Amino acid sequence: MVAMSTTPGPLADPSGRDLEMSAEAPAVDLGAAAGAGWLSSLRRQAPAALEISAFRRYLLGSSPLSLGAWMQLVALGFLTLKVTGSPAAVGLVGAADGIPAIALSIPAGALADRLSRRRILLGTTTALSLTALLLALAASLHRADLPVLVGAAVCFGAADAFDQPTRQALVADLVPAADLVGAAALTSSLGSVARIVGPAVAGLLLGVWGAASCFLAMGLSGLPFLFVLARGGWADLRRDVGSGRFRPFARMSEGLRFAAHQPRIRAMLIASAVLGLLGVGYMPFLPVFARDQLHGGGQVLGLMYSLGGIGALAGAVFISFVSRRVRPRLLLAAAAPVYAAALFGLTRANHLLLAAPCLIGISLGFVAANTAMLATLQALTPASMRGRVLSLYTLAFSGAGPLGTLLYAGLSRVIPLFEAIGVGALIVGAILLWSSTRLGSDHRAEPFPQTVGQ
Repeated sequence: MVAMSTTPGPLADPSGRDLEMSAEAPAVDLGAAAGAGWLSSLRRQAPAALEISAFRRYLLGSSPLSLGAWMQLVALGFLTLKVTGSPAAVGLVGAADGIPAIALSIPAGALADRLSRRRILLGTTTALSLTALLLALAASLHRADLPVLVGAAVCFGAADAFDQPTRQALVADLVPAADLVGAAALTSSLGSVARIVGPAVAGLLLGVWGAASCFLAMGLSGLPFLFVLARGGWADLRRDVGSGRFRPFARMSEGLRFAAHQPRIRAMLIASAVLGLLGVGYMPFLPVFARDQLHGGGQVLGLMYSLGGIGALAGAVFISFVSRRVRPRLLLAAAAPVYAAALFGLTRANHLLLAAPCLIGISLGFVAANTAMLATLQALTPASMRGRVLSLYTLAFSGAGPLGTLLYAGLSRVIPLFEAIGVGALIVGAILLWSSTRLGSDHRAEPFPQTVGQ
């Protein structure tokens, strides 16, 4: 039985009697009313983080930089291969970009907990832009030989090592803990768009004006973010800026002890390390997969990367709209079987039509897992420790990924490469599912004695 409402409607007088509509009554535009209702519903479902003006400015300012970074990545590999003609040189430049993150991530996290995070990002963005502009000049003058390219890659990697944990900690400063899932999904959405658009634009620029134009675009892409950071209106949430003497080793040790003392944080870092080792380490073998299992060339490989970007974007957009109702624990538990099944299925696919849904599923599952783990770490870690804990998260991906590639390369001498990756996919799924069981509804960290001012 459906209960009848006794609440007076819009055309009722206080006595409850319906009023007659006169001929002069204004007509109601049902289309406009429906449109307004649709917009209102969409606004209610949108991530709550978008209601924070400082976070909106952060997204708008950082998006061009993300786009420029993908263009720079494509152009750097292209120019290295063009100058040297050696795939090994391309690998050397790639390693030069990744090694600084392994060496500097933890010190960078300690610094992010000591200094103004806004000022650190001003410095890192300036360094990235200047490096790109100098590389554009070298490329246009035909002076970009291998030592120059390696040096530029080291500069990019060093700046990124300080940029990433600081950026993730700043987002947690701007957004309440309850809204961090939506914030992480929004940043992933924009990163996925950059991942799709950036390489495509770089390909057009490379064909018309060469690599120097991509590096120039990267250098200029930092200007909007520098403007946003410099214009003010950012609360400096550092509790201990300038207090006492800075002892970096003591602060790094304190961050490691804090992470080890927190069971849920420890579980997230273990899961991220396994995901980086076995779930990201396979990616350099995609050209081998395209050639040996799909019997394709560069076009097939490019399509594979594009499909991954589409899956990441779809997952990030979906998560951003359900972030008000879905908690990290459920998100991580759902990501585990999706990621494991998709990566395992990819190792068995022998046709692009079979590989396509697997590639989309891999990216969707990765975005869900990454969003859940990052939001959990941001919410559980106090502001005074956030930079150091998030630097461990950055290190888990930056360091474990290359190690996973080496592990798979070694295992391929004993068992077929894609069988090893398939086993790795199942291990990743199991670890992600286990880590989801370690999470609860409480977003507070366990008590931990902090040494302030070191």
